[in-house]
Amino acid sequence: MLRPDAEADISAIFAPRLYLVDADPQTRAQLVSCLREKGFDVVAATDMNAAPPPADVLIVALAGLGPRANVPEWLAAKPATPLIVLDRPQVFPGRTAPLSFAPDARLSLPVQPRKLVATIRQALSLARIESADRYAATARTYRFAGWLLDSEARQLTARDGTTILLDPRECDVLKALLTFPRQVLTRPHLIAMVWGAGEAIENRTLDRPITRLRRHLGDDVRFPVLLKTVVGVGYRLDVDVEKTDSPADAAAG
Repeated sequence: MLRPDAEADISAIFAPRLYLVDADPQTRAQLVSCLREKGFDVVAATDMNAAPPPADVLIVALAGLGPRANVPEWLAAKPATPLIVLDRPQVFPGRTAPLSFAPDARLSLPVQPRKLVATIRQALSLARIESADRYAATARTYRFAGWLLDSEARQLTARDGTTILLDPRECDVLKALLTFPRQVLTRPHLIAMVWGAGEAIENRTLDRPITRLRRHLGDDVRFPVLLKTVVGVGYRLDVDVEKTDSPADAAAG
């Protein structure tokens, strides 16, 4: 029998680990306390020059670094771990200083706890998406909002039995969205999942399959309900999804 605090121990073991670097002791203590209350495992440090230990998300609070060019090598190289930068606006009042590296997100201090937690969870979500192997075996059929997608046949079937044959890009985009339902997928992530990482594909290339999918699904292009645009970020398929391995399983469901 588990002791009363066993669940708390298990939760701590599997909590996302954050590595927080901030030279300011007061801000660092406040952030650590807040994030631990939210269920994160936080490792805090003051020395930005030291390479970070393994973590799920890196959070770096920048101080007065001049033009921000003299940053540690590990930071300038853009670590593979999701990176969130916290700016101190009093250092550069009224404007955002340019960076010599590209973080996954950038917030200003002081930051609202809810906004910081949402940004961390988004970074974790995108990291899971980035690590997904688009060639790995996945479900063949997806049932959602009265529709059934047979991804191998590229066939979309409505509740009344009407079928639509999708072109390869439409099917791949829809399959990517169905793989991560109710999660925001940025344009770059969708492109990486559909065309492959490293391909020189413009963001606007997504416009055609997204527009056509909305029409297929009967979604209002101006006010979509299923396939929503998250302004400045990407898209979210706002539905629950049932995944099966074969059309027979889906029909039985």
